[in-house]
Amino acid sequence: MRLFGLSGTLWALVLSYLAFALPFMAWLLLGFFQNLPRELEEAAYVDGATPFQVFFRVVLPLATPGLFAAGILGFLLSWNEFLFALLLSGRDTQTVPVALSTFVTQRGVLFAQVAAGVVLSVLPVALLARMVDRYLVEGLTLGAVK
Repeated sequence: MRLFGLSGTLWALVLSYLAFALPFMAWLLLGFFQNLPRELEEAAYVDGATPFQVFFRVVLPLATPGLFAAGILGFLLSWNEFLFALLLSGRDTQTVPVALSTFVTQRGVLFAQVAAGVVLSVLPVALLARMVDRYLVEGLTLGAVK
């Protein structure tokens, strides 16, 4: 990142999280896409659909729960990640875990500030999970190996 002049920028974090989470999400989606019924795609081809139409009108709506599950798990993986953020972020681009680590001082741990920060950092994740919990459970169970 230093070679490209990205050290301490938001782009350094975005690229590192993308490289970190994308293989996991692709692996998760692979099992999900393999379990979709191929007969529905074949029926769409028989009805005269193009490959583009088959993907966007048949496969993508069926894959919505898996896409939500992979997206949420990728978000959680990036939200809680500490090492990349500690090494690549600057003062203006700190993530929540790195900011919480600043409450550990030479005089000790500022427990009240850490506790308040943890509660505030969990709220967005809890709200997001609550909004899409139906898709998350369905996506994780349908992509499982049978």
